[in-house]
Amino acid sequence: MNKLKIQFESDQPHQIQAIGSIVQLFEGFTKKTTGFQMGDDTVPNLDPFECLDEGWLFDNLLSVQRQNGLVEDMVLNFEDGFEMSGIDSWRYPYYTVDMETGTGKTYAYFRTINELRKNYGWGKYIIVVPSVAIYEGVKKTFQMTREHFKTLYGNESVNLIEYSGSKLSKLRNFSSSANVEILLITIDSFNSEKNVIFKPTEKLQGEKLPYHYIQETRPIVILDESQNYTTEKSKQAFRTLHPLFALKYSATPTERGRTKHEDRELMNRVYWLSPVDAFKQNLVKKIEVLSVEEQFNMNDNQMSFSFLEGRKGFGPEVEARLQVVKNGEKSVEKVRLKGNEDLFEKTGNENYLGLKVESIDKRNGVIIISGDEYQVAEGGEVTLSKEEIFRVQIEETIKAHMVKQKQLLASGVKVLSLFFIDKVANYVESDGVIKRLFDEAFDRIKLNYPFYKGYNAEQVREGYFAKKTAKNKPDEFVDTGIEKKTKAEKELEKEAYDLIMKKKEQLLSFDEKVCFIFAHSALKEGWDNPNVFQICTLNTATSERRKRQEIGRGLRLAVNQDGQRVMDEGINILTVIANESYEQYCKDLQNDYLESGDIAPPMPSNARKTLAKRNNKIFESEDFKNFWNKLCRKTTYQIEIDEPQLLYKCIGKLNLAKYPEPNIVVVKGKFVMTTFKITFLKAQVGMVRLRIEREDTLGETSTQDGVWFKVGDDLAKKAKDERLKGFKIVEIKSDGDNSIVYFGDYGPLRIGESHQFTSERGQKGDPQSKQEAQTNYPVFNFIQRAADATSLTRGFLVQIFKSLNEDVKTRIFKNPEGFTSVFIEKIKEVLADHIAERIEYTLTEELNDLDPDMMFPESRKFPQKELIEGANWSLYDQVQIDSDIERKFVEFKLNDPKEADKIVCYFKFPNQFKISIPKIIGNYNPDWGIIRWDENHKLKLELVRETKGNVNPNLLQFPNEKRKIDCATKHFELTGVDYKQIKGDEVVWW
Repeated sequence: MNKLKIQFESDQPHQIQAIGSIVQLFEGFTKKTTGFQMGDDTVPNLDPFECLDEGWLFDNLLSVQRQNGLVEDMVLNFEDGFEMSGIDSWRYPYYTVDMETGTGKTYAYFRTINELRKNYGWGKYIIVVPSVAIYEGVKKTFQMTREHFKTLYGNESVNLIEYSGSKLSKLRNFSSSANVEILLITIDSFNSEKNVIFKPTEKLQGEKLPYHYIQETRPIVILDESQNYTTEKSKQAFRTLHPLFALKYSATPTERGRTKHEDRELMNRVYWLSPVDAFKQNLVKKIEVLSVEEQFNMNDNQMSFSFLEGRKGFGPEVEARLQVVKNGEKSVEKVRLKGNEDLFEKTGNENYLGLKVESIDKRNGVIIISGDEYQVAEGGEVTLSKEEIFRVQIEETIKAHMVKQKQLLASGVKVLSLFFIDKVANYVESDGVIKRLFDEAFDRIKLNYPFYKGYNAEQVREGYFAKKTAKNKPDEFVDTGIEKKTKAEKELEKEAYDLIMKKKEQLLSFDEKVCFIFAHSALKEGWDNPNVFQICTLNTATSERRKRQEIGRGLRLAVNQDGQRVMDEGINILTVIANESYEQYCKDLQNDYLESGDIAPPMPSNARKTLAKRNNKIFESEDFKNFWNKLCRKTTYQIEIDEPQLLYKCIGKLNLAKYPEPNIVVVKGKFVMTTFKITFLKAQVGMVRLRIEREDTLGETSTQDGVWFKVGDDLAKKAKDERLKGFKIVEIKSDGDNSIVYFGDYGPLRIGESHQFTSERGQKGDPQSKQEAQTNYPVFNFIQRAADATSLTRGFLVQIFKSLNEDVKTRIFKNPEGFTSVFIEKIKEVLADHIAERIEYTLTEELNDLDPDMMFPESRKFPQKELIEGANWSLYDQVQIDSDIERKFVEFKLNDPKEADKIVCYFKFPNQFKISIPKIIGNYNPDWGIIRWDENHKLKLELVRETKGNVNPNLLQFPNEKRKIDCATKHFELTGVDYKQIKGDEVVWW
């Protein structure tokens, strides 16, 4: 079996920014060097009695927050108070890095460790994790990235010590080593004075207790999933480690103030990659939902339960899915239950008469109702109707899986599907209903898909559950999802994780037949796989954040057989096969994001959306093939730098630049959520009348009543409110009381009904005061940083700086970071312009390896993108458009019936099609490829058209657009393709 290794990229901008933000927090610190050590002498990050100046740290924090566009903290927040053991106290600063699940958080903090070592010499780190699951995931990531980081950092020796109470002697090595030492430990290992880390041991001779070895190193503590450590007990435990500072990493960070507004002010947040950013930047898969819902059957009277995070003063609570009777109608709803509550009073359902909650036992995962015990986080009995839902869900998952594998086979991507099941017994037992339904469906459906014909169901599926083994007894599978676990249960969970972690990369290889993974609670955190494309939720009981945890297992971008990421957004789609309505699933998922303080991502698109289908007559035509071959002609480029001219322009630009004034700014930001309600009032041919109502958590309200809109109108633009983005009218069906309006991202709305959603966007910090800083800051080696950023020589950059006006040069002492940012930014702008002006292309005899079948598959989805109808001469029957300008160009020019005998074909360039352009300018993906007859119908014109809002390149919104167009013009001129930038509304656009 070939060993597949995931390849790690060192140049992902979001990770570099997150890492750089932490490094910049300590700009000005003199790198610590460790000389020869005797015996067991401690090698600390900072010598005893030394401390980091708090004023300097705060200035650096504000600089990073300004650079990253974050709300600035009013003070530098510290963790301060008594330790776990003894009467001592400890004070240390902490910083928060907020990164969405699936974007490389663990990679980012491992690389941050290497960067801090490189820049400041610090070598002692502790990674704290909340669970065995995440412990195993961190360990696996360290193993996978070890060679990658050795290459990046010159074979620096970095050791990972897996903490164990039975191997305390390792703490001596941690303390005395001059290498980079990382101690990986769970919070449960040191959050109680009963832990062995606080007790004398024969394994460590002398008076020092085990934890003293850690304290003396002044470690840098990394909190993975930091939202798990908010109790006073956890905070005491961290103080006992004597951190130099702490770095908190999470997708859902939380700090506890007196109000929600205060929470955001207690974070020292230095980097934030929100879910919306991750979706917009294509850093994670898009989400679509395929719902399987039973209607009009309320006969089963099922009850299922999941634990809720306790509200202060309420005691333990569960969320129950119960049948509720309202106005004579029965429906399944989610109901909060706590001790002594009457189910009939909560639901009005007579079937629950006499049923009362006696106790909720989170330790053993049960709720007792009128003497009967129910397992929490299990879906209740499998009734006939429930089995039918399971059957359809499983079939839909297998079909989606096999269709996806057929589509991606040529790309070398192996497809995985993950099932979350309601209880372990339904899979592991010999007559387990889920296993039986899967086997039956797989053996039937595989007959239509040649790739799977030679496989049987047992070969392709595997369950990952904790397992008890005993001599002369059958294996017993257990659920480790309960909140509190014994030592034995933790060990069982570790073994289950060890199995799936070892197979993480193996599962990506076609040599491994397993591709359908079954799990209960074990895989809700700590494990994910980039090639999970389907997640099937065969569980009715879900915790408050379960949906977000579940989809997090499949958000990472896919990798191929070489372990390289595949960037095509048409491939990177995660399909959730849910056992509830599409609308309900979307609502719950967005609430999960909102409850964690994040902006919800774009509304998941409907998985039953029509595919865009290829016109094979056009695709197989000689005209298209010849045009594509011409487009694939390869060019190379050369650049001759005119150093005197470049120097002159850099100096001129920098002398005129505005440099940020050093200010101490006090900002207070409120967390305000606004609820929007869009009501469909009236329809007529091609027009709809809507009411838009707003109400925020401060009590402010406003209404835009009775506004008329037409197809193509964007409510965000018309109502001048960016929070309405996504409400773009793409279709209107006028049919009296049955009229429907369709929005781009938010689905249909029927007359008389309303769309309602909540958004936190649009809020800004409120400056309280502003005063000029009086302090000059130490100047760091900004020339080296500029050299790394621009690839220009240090000598050339020194020459630029020395040639600046004296009053400009002196500004570096007031604000070195601000000055350096402007210095680099302006030089990069001048350099990019210089390259774009002087670049020269040469046509080669080679063709770019762009297989048209890969670029233009027979059918493809465009999730969360607007599609409009194509024409008989478009390559696809539906055309993707990204702006109003493109929509108008397609509708009124390319699809114009008068062009029927003139346009041979047209298509939107796929995202993978790039023109070779220098890195400083960036990739370029053209808009439209068109073949059209000339006016005399004698010559076929082969055209590439770029649609922009202005035909004057100097007036484009972003300067880089002009540079890309300048380079593309030179490239296409050599290939013989007519290239032009247009607005799209020209009479003669060809």
